[in-house]
Amino acid sequence: HPQFPFKVYVWAISPEERNKHDQKFDTLSPSMGYVSGEQARKFFLQSGLPSNVLADIWALADMNKDGKMDRLEFSIAMKLIKLKLQGTPLPSALPIIMKQPPVPAPSLNNPTSTMTSSAYGTMLLPLIPTMGNATLPNGTMGMLHPIPAGALTTGTWDLSASSSPSMMSPMAAVPSDWAVPHASRLKYRQQFNSLDKQMTGYLTGQQVRGAMATTMLTQTQLASIWTLADVDKDGKLKAEEFILAMHLVDMAKSGQPLPLTLPTELVPPSQRYSSSFSQYVVTVNLKSTLKLTVSKLFPPLCSVSFEDKFKANLERGNAELEKRRLALQEAERREQERRAQKEREERERREKEAREAEERRRKEEERRLERQRELERQKEEERHREIERKEVRGHVSAALTSFKALYPFTARNNEELIFFSIVPVSSCQVDETTEREEGWLYGSRQGKMGWFPESYVERVDRSDAANNTAAASPKMPLQSQLSNALEAAKAAGTKSAFTPTHSPNPISFYILTTTQVVGNLLAQALCSWTAKTDNHLNFNKDDVIQVLEQQENWWLGELNGEQGWFPKTYVTLLGEEESSDMKSSPPDAPESSDSLQFEEYVALYTYESPERGDLTFSEGDVILVSKREGEWWNGSIGDRTGVFPSNYVKPKEADTSSISGKKKPEIAQVIKAHTSTGSEQLNLENGQLIVILGKTASGWWLGELQARGKKRQKGWFPASNVKILGSNSGKSTPAHQPVCQVIAIYDYTAANQDEMSFTKGQLINVLDKNDPDWWKGEINGIPGLFPTNYVKMTTVDCDPSQQWCADLNSLDSLSPQEKKRQGYIHELLQTEERYVDDLQIVLEVFHKPMSESGRLNDAEMSMIFVNWKELLACNTKLVKAFRVRKKTGGENMPVQMIGDILAAELSHMQPYIRFCSCQINGATLLQTRTDSEPDFKDFLKKIATDYRCKGMPLSSFLLKPMQRITRYPLHIKNILECTAEGHADRGPLKEALERAEELCQQVNEGVREKENSDRLEWIQNHVQCDGAAEHLVFNSLTNCLGPRKLLHSGKMFKAKSNKELWAFLFNDFLLLTHAAKQFTSSGLDKLFSNRNNVQLKMYKPPVLLNEVLVKLPDPSSDEPTFHISHIDRVYILRTDNINERTAWVQKIKAASEEFIETEKKKREKAYQARSVKTSGIGRLLVTILEATELKAAKPNGKSNPYCEVTMGAQIFTSRTLNDTLNPKWNFNCQFHIKDLYQDVLCITIFERDQFSPDDFLGRTEVPMATIKKEVENKGLVTRRLLLREVPTGEVWVRLDLQLFGNK
Repeated sequence: HPQFPFKVYVWAISPEERNKHDQKFDTLSPSMGYVSGEQARKFFLQSGLPSNVLADIWALADMNKDGKMDRLEFSIAMKLIKLKLQGTPLPSALPIIMKQPPVPAPSLNNPTSTMTSSAYGTMLLPLIPTMGNATLPNGTMGMLHPIPAGALTTGTWDLSASSSPSMMSPMAAVPSDWAVPHASRLKYRQQFNSLDKQMTGYLTGQQVRGAMATTMLTQTQLASIWTLADVDKDGKLKAEEFILAMHLVDMAKSGQPLPLTLPTELVPPSQRYSSSFSQYVVTVNLKSTLKLTVSKLFPPLCSVSFEDKFKANLERGNAELEKRRLALQEAERREQERRAQKEREERERREKEAREAEERRRKEEERRLERQRELERQKEEERHREIERKEVRGHVSAALTSFKALYPFTARNNEELIFFSIVPVSSCQVDETTEREEGWLYGSRQGKMGWFPESYVERVDRSDAANNTAAASPKMPLQSQLSNALEAAKAAGTKSAFTPTHSPNPISFYILTTTQVVGNLLAQALCSWTAKTDNHLNFNKDDVIQVLEQQENWWLGELNGEQGWFPKTYVTLLGEEESSDMKSSPPDAPESSDSLQFEEYVALYTYESPERGDLTFSEGDVILVSKREGEWWNGSIGDRTGVFPSNYVKPKEADTSSISGKKKPEIAQVIKAHTSTGSEQLNLENGQLIVILGKTASGWWLGELQARGKKRQKGWFPASNVKILGSNSGKSTPAHQPVCQVIAIYDYTAANQDEMSFTKGQLINVLDKNDPDWWKGEINGIPGLFPTNYVKMTTVDCDPSQQWCADLNSLDSLSPQEKKRQGYIHELLQTEERYVDDLQIVLEVFHKPMSESGRLNDAEMSMIFVNWKELLACNTKLVKAFRVRKKTGGENMPVQMIGDILAAELSHMQPYIRFCSCQINGATLLQTRTDSEPDFKDFLKKIATDYRCKGMPLSSFLLKPMQRITRYPLHIKNILECTAEGHADRGPLKEALERAEELCQQVNEGVREKENSDRLEWIQNHVQCDGAAEHLVFNSLTNCLGPRKLLHSGKMFKAKSNKELWAFLFNDFLLLTHAAKQFTSSGLDKLFSNRNNVQLKMYKPPVLLNEVLVKLPDPSSDEPTFHISHIDRVYILRTDNINERTAWVQKIKAASEEFIETEKKKREKAYQARSVKTSGIGRLLVTILEATELKAAKPNGKSNPYCEVTMGAQIFTSRTLNDTLNPKWNFNCQFHIKDLYQDVLCITIFERDQFSPDDFLGRTEVPMATIKKEVENKGLVTRRLLLREVPTGEVWVRLDLQLFGNK
């Protein structure tokens, strides 16, 4: 290298090295002065260098390319091997100095290669190679002898200081050729001229950086190229230096390594004569006598050496690095402080919210208690007023009712009435208008009057009562006796604790203590009712019924001369408000503290819990509830107390059989005293009477203590301390009263014993609707479970609009339509939460123990549960999106937008296609194993007793995904119907409805095309897709063509190699595979058989059909071959016959055209949506600058991200950047603002996939109100937004809000 003389000698071969090389050459037994390529190859391989490196060395050393080596070529190869082993990169072209005879390396102490000048110090004289094979006059071959030290002063040499171009041009000290190709010189010279707009003759670092920014090289490579190209180290690039730099860029992009130092052949010609010190040039004149001319080209070297400059630059670089390190530490410290401050503020905010919530709860509880106290005061005042009115008014005439004794009763004081045996003679007359205590009656028998327990007697039919009344004393005197006796008791100072049970009315039927007797009330039937027992009343829809009596849930009525009981939910009162339903409980009937405290409930499901303090029970157990607060209540069963979940129980239904007089409760008498150990137990004294309400197997009974004049008390008592006085009589109570009535919209056939079948249009009475997916009902008296998505409500039973909001002020500010909309949104969110809980229960309660038990192998587990975890992942992401949206708008506040989340997430529900397609096989396997293996059936039944299952078997849970998919269109339709025209959510909701219906259609198609699904599953299990750009799931959605379909498959061959291939044509790509082991298959049925265990490997990457071209080679040829062109690759394939080739070509062409047409329509739709002109109150300019730390979606730890920015129906999409987690889009878009308080800017980032819908990488939302608050009066602002619903990622945006007319 002329600029650095010692660098040239790196490649020089010394005489000592040449001697060694010659010795090695001789050991190889050269023939005719050459060693063959095979001899040299064996010898060179002993160096340990790779074969490809040795091949590069051979290409450099074999100068004449004859495939053999002489001594010089062998020596060059040995020298290159040595340098390569020392770490020196191979040159791109053979250095000229290696072609010369060996010379000793230069040394400053060697007088033969240096000359001294008093004026310029020590100088190195470069060696001058000959031109071609010319011989100098003195016989020296291509090499000058070194200049004697005194030659400069003796005048032997012709020295000239001229530096004119004429002196420089003929110099032979450097090679005349430049390694940069001529075409590159012209190309980059034009680029240099275009960049050098000021005609300065050089480019600055900033200009060059702009030119190299698009090269896609790393910063390290660009820095190395700059160092090599800036030959004169002036911080600027002249034209030749710029050309050299761009040539090095081309080398790097083609994969060639960059040299550590610039080789001689790459040095620009104009730079080859410069040096870091004064340099002289020796020229050779071959036409005359030898004449050397030394010319001084540049001034002497400055006093600062290159090492000093290098050291100074190194120090400055270290100082700059230290400065940057300190700045980075300071930035990290500030960031940590900012995060700590943010966490502290967030913690304080949460604590403040908790305090405020607790304060609100406390105030609400105080208001509730105050309202309750006020209500009690009003009831007490009303009771006193009623008593006063009756005392003033006196006792009016009342109808007497006849009762007969069921059990003997002994009067314990003068106020009570005695009777003995159960005979018609032992009857009494009762005036039920008398003020009395609940459970006690006041009547006369054989001229004696007194009190007796109501439970000890039974009402006599009216016909019998008439006979008894005729046989007794006259009616009016008896009434007078009863009234006079009551007045006498009052006059004697006896305080009465009795209250009237109904308003005075001359008409009374079947009077009971809990009965509300009414006048001429009329009710109209909402729907038909068929009697279940002989004391029920039949009626049809719209019949008008006279209501005679009102119980809590059952009413007594008369129609067409017939009387009977019927459920009150089947009628509506004429001319009365719905609030009249509350008449079933008298307003002036006082409730004791005990009856308020203890209430009876019945267990709906078995509850088991390992927690201490929990009350466990079985389905059907009676529980005495002592405290109802929140979701966990306190209760007792016998001597056990504890807490339990409130949704596991329901109120115990009233024993309505006593209404008809057909059944009396059991009465027990205390025979042994008992002292209670808690408030939920009864204190018993000998002789006391107890009405038995419930029994348990543990020996504890639930009863109500009968003691006149005392508070009635319910509680538990030991059964051994009492005796039963008699047995029940009469028929059983009516069935559970229906909660509501629904109508079937589809036929349904029961799949299990506990389910019910019905046909479309049939009416079903709903008995229990605690489970959102499966309700309990009955048809014609036959109960059973049925799926809720097969029915619809006959009437609107409840208004869901008030369930979502705890803030009454917020609720009152909404329109009725918006209230209903928010109610449906709340219903969607609540049911989605419960559905995700059910999916999780299946994994924990069923999947885990079934897998661990070893009763099922992996294949069977996969067949039953399919991809259950993928379903859970899909719906968990949907629930998280709902929670983020609720949190953004505020808890218990209206949700403005819900359609965009549904539209986005429903497009990623493709795992349901696979599950629903394969679920039939799983259900069949489960049923087969259950029927054939009793042990397996018992095992499933045992694990299903977990309290979280609520009594449902695994088969019911496996149906929930299909049911949930069919519910989405119904939910969205309800919300859409309540969404006004022009609402920002209407467009996204319509899109979401399309997606939901499309998903249902795809699932239905998947179920119908079970064969296609089975074959896709077979391909998934038998084709190894190693090396694919993304994970392939065959039985799923394609990117834009809906579910994947297998269109054609079969065997074909490569035309040239005759390699056997198995091809699978899908609707989006063609897959070529080959068998790992050779196998024979006579047809596709054998290929896709489950018994076929063949394993196929992917032959080439999948061929996308929108990039493919199919053509026949020669139409006249009988050879069954065809060509498939894909980008830069062509496949020539052969089938077994012409017919098969025709089928393949036609099917590939049709699928390709369908793919291309679908993409075209998609682009046109997006263009039309963007081109619609809109107006508003302002506009928002958004620039998506970049995203950082995105989630990796590809196996290589990278992603292909693109950004989608939306505001309502307005949508913009950025370009896709490949293989990066930190994309820099710098993407601009503009939105028209319609409403500052409803519009929301939504930024979503996706991973561009080829074979499946684009993957979700995160979403962030900013309400326009927030943007206005931050941007107002600030102009452009840049914000960093965290991505939601993903573990990592953030996006940087620039916002510019412009409101029209200062709105």
